[in-house]
Amino acid sequence: MKVRLRPGSVARAEDLLTACVRECAAHLVSLEGPAPAQRTGLVAAIGVLVAEHTAFEPSADRSFDALLDVGRRALDAGEVRLARRLADSAVALRPGAGGAWGLRAEALEADGREEDAMHAQGRFETLTGHRLDHELPLDGGDPIGVDAFRAQLAGRSVCVVANGESMAASGLGAEIDAYDLVVRVDSFQTHREGTGERVDVHAVSHRSGGPGWRRRAHTRLVFAEQPAQWRAAIRGRLVAGAQSYVGDLSLSRPVRDPALIGEVRWAAEPTTAFTVARLLDHLDVNPRIDLFGFAVPGQLRAEERQWILGRARARDGLRLSLR
Repeated sequence: MKVRLRPGSVARAEDLLTACVRECAAHLVSLEGPAPAQRTGLVAAIGVLVAEHTAFEPSADRSFDALLDVGRRALDAGEVRLARRLADSAVALRPGAGGAWGLRAEALEADGREEDAMHAQGRFETLTGHRLDHELPLDGGDPIGVDAFRAQLAGRSVCVVANGESMAASGLGAEIDAYDLVVRVDSFQTHREGTGERVDVHAVSHRSGGPGWRRRAHTRLVFAEQPAQWRAAIRGRLVAGAQSYVGDLSLSRPVRDPALIGEVRWAAEPTTAFTVARLLDHLDVNPRIDLFGFAVPGQLRAEERQWILGRARARDGLRLSLR
């Protein structure tokens, strides 16, 4: 689908759009198995693109916007090859469009081509004046990086609370709510008597689809190993008005990110609980870091649990103290 365009060539633009529509149609034919929500969104977006391109009086602007939407939906569904092809076509069609370069940067990141992605992101920022990783839904919260999150934590006692029946029946609710900061993970539930009710920080995997996203939290950290996964969760799961701050891309994979902790010996996608505990330990600005319920088997991977138990300075029932 490599079509070279001359500036102002309407016929060649139509040829390239037609090629994109054919590529998308061929992709639909190749799909097999049950359709997850992300794939359903992709199929619907392809339908819109086809309708716009084949309209009696097609609009070039609407067709281009539909093309970008298919590319984003393809990334959300993990269809990186299709997203790459559509992004390249969008840049060829409109090299001055920030949205085209933004899609290309995301597609290149998802494909592991970081140097090319950085160039595309630079073009996006030059054309739009915005940071690509700071695109949040309306009223989605202000993005914060590592330094801003460290400032939120500094000098305050913090606890991380596990999910599960043992915590719900613990009777530790009042003690947990007495910490300066309370961290919940993934699809959490609160019980006044057992777990307490405060939610200062919600740490959540991009894979988690539970009610935690809808619960009000001061800061929400979204973890994902790939930038495309992080952005898909930000776009598709973040609830407007449910948080004041959202961790940006620099906080999306702290354990394995060489710019932060950079420990590649852990699993390709560490558990959310271990990720946030390891991040708190690494930042080292809290006089007290306690973990509730994580010594119970099943909450962490075996190697993660071993690290937590080896690092703990004290153990009292369901509580492990890292500081």
